Amino acid sequence: MSVEKKKFDFSKLKELGQMDIKDLTKGLKGKKVDVKIPVKREKSRNVISFDIGASSINIVKGKYSREKLVINKCIDIITPDGVINDGRIVNQDTLKDIIKFSLNENKIKAQDVIITTNSSLVINREIVIPKVEADEIDTVIRYEIQQYLPINLDDYILQFMILEELEDEAGQKLKVNVIVYPDKIARGYYDLINSLGLTPYVLDVTYNSINKIANYSELSKVGDKGTVAFVDMGGNSVNVTVLKDGKLDFTRMIKTGGDNIDFALSQKLNMSVKSTESIKIEKGNLLDIKDDDVINNALKRCIDEIVMDLERIVKFYSNKSVGNKIDKIFVYGGTSNIKGIDNYLEDKFDIKTEKIDKLINIEFASKELKELSMEQYLNAIGAIIRL
Repeated sequence: MSVEKKKFDFSKLKELGQMDIKDLTKGLKGKKVDVKIPVKREKSRNVISFDIGASSINIVKGKYSREKLVINKCIDIITPDGVINDGRIVNQDTLKDIIKFSLNENKIKAQDVIITTNSSLVINREIVIPKVEADEIDTVIRYEIQQYLPINLDDYILQFMILEELEDEAGQKLKVNVIVYPDKIARGYYDLINSLGLTPYVLDVTYNSINKIANYSELSKVGDKGTVAFVDMGGNSVNVTVLKDGKLDFTRMIKTGGDNIDFALSQKLNMSVKSTESIKIEKGNLLDIKDDDVINNALKRCIDEIVMDLERIVKFYSNKSVGNKIDKIFVYGGTSNIKGIDNYLEDKFDIKTEKIDKLINIEFASKELKELSMEQYLNAIGAIIRL
């Protein structure tokens, strides 16, 4: 393939994961969707951001304008059993009813909706392609991605972001981060938002959301340069996002999480899974475990399984490229509320590890919000930021 010498403006390319509904509906299969959205949006308009997981739904109302982020309201609700499976909506009616009730109960009003989610079915790959004309990039990426993945791209929505320009003996190249998002999952969220009488604005992915809030709130900084891993410890998965010098560099998902811990504790204590959810947080303590401490020894065994998976990911990342070294780890998400988990991970990895509690550079609409722990809302807050 010939190398194009003409230089183009990378800034005009779509932001990774920013699937504006114009692009989303263009990618959706089936009948044409009539979406009436003005070409220019009022950037100061409030939006509702949903972080929808299998265990909880975090909802944030806010706005991002002139590089300023304002948060007006944050609520969280328990996801009903069997409604979400690996990022896919299984029971839309139940999900719609609980979200609609929660929005009305908390007087949350805004028309535009952003959804951030993740799934093992969402494919994220970093590839290198020849440097070509801007209008040829999509075609080249589609060809290259098919060499990596045995999938039918007609069933997916493809998005990409140029990471950097490279040059070797073969000529100029582009390092590209590619997201391949299942059409059926996207359609499910599009239909959900419409059923609520709201306007789909953006469909985002969680590692893109954490990338934005980490840079905005300066969590990605380790001195002038450095590499930070963000570990989102959710209900049915643990998501790892690595930022190198403030740029998205690596992502991985572990298909286990707090729900597995709840189940293991329920078997050990002969209790219902629902009962062990609160015990895990209220009585869990990884700092000082005695031999006769049934709860925390069972908890430790579950955490150690997650640690083993994390160790494999850290090792893979370190071996992936010369100079790859994680300087700091941030943990967040529901399972990170287990007492001492940050110290436990720090001892295991010998890497400075902290929980995310407060965020800077954000304006909160009330004192109550300012004092609220923000770690569970990170993904929803980050999704509001549009770059």
